[in-house]
Amino acid sequence: MGIGYGAKRAASAGVVVLAVGLSGCVAAAIPLYYAASAGIAAYSGFTVYKSVQLTSGGSVSVAFEGKDGKAAPAQPLPLVRRVAVWPENEGEVIFAERLTKSERYDVTPPGRVSSILMDAKITRNLNELTQAEQTNAFNTVCKVSGVEMVFADRTLGTSSDQNNFSLSRANITSTVELLAFSCAEQKMVWREQMALIVELGGKVPSTGEMMRVAADAWADRVMQAPSA
Repeated sequence: MGIGYGAKRAASAGVVVLAVGLSGCVAAAIPLYYAASAGIAAYSGFTVYKSVQLTSGGSVSVAFEGKDGKAAPAQPLPLVRRVAVWPENEGEVIFAERLTKSERYDVTPPGRVSSILMDAKITRNLNELTQAEQTNAFNTVCKVSGVEMVFADRTLGTSSDQNNFSLSRANITSTVELLAFSCAEQKMVWREQMALIVELGGKVPSTGEMMRVAADAWADRVMQAPSA
């Protein structure tokens, strides 16, 4: 979960493109609307979970699927103890640390999972794997690390709104799919969609700040999930 290479190049030119999570299939962008009275951005079909002011200026809001102004409850998760976190960058490390501190899980961190994938000569980019190859990759992590479940995330799409004809600030929005793979069932048993909406200030937002907000919200969602 973080900012991709292309996004960093764009940011250096004064244009920010936010890419959250693993590179994956790009879905059609969901139209972005501003809730002007509330001063926050929202996606159609999503409800803002929390908004955080960035020290670099602007703000970032995290939203989950919902309706009527309320976020849908988190989907149930299998009751397990040993989990692993699929590697990408700093965001997954922060997420893994949150799970560890909760003392709810024994966590195999992204760095260890990265080594497992490297030894097995498996790419960590889920977008480069077929469905069958993904299942094999997750099963490999399960077998070598001895965990019961693997958490991962992948980007669904990113959109921007310059708001040239509006008093609202420009914004960048990404949607990401949060995943949990059951080692016992050998399939995905948990899927949630999360939107990260960045309202730009006078400076380019810190990637570290944005990744921490997203990772914390991901961890919160896991902790809120009832046991299956």
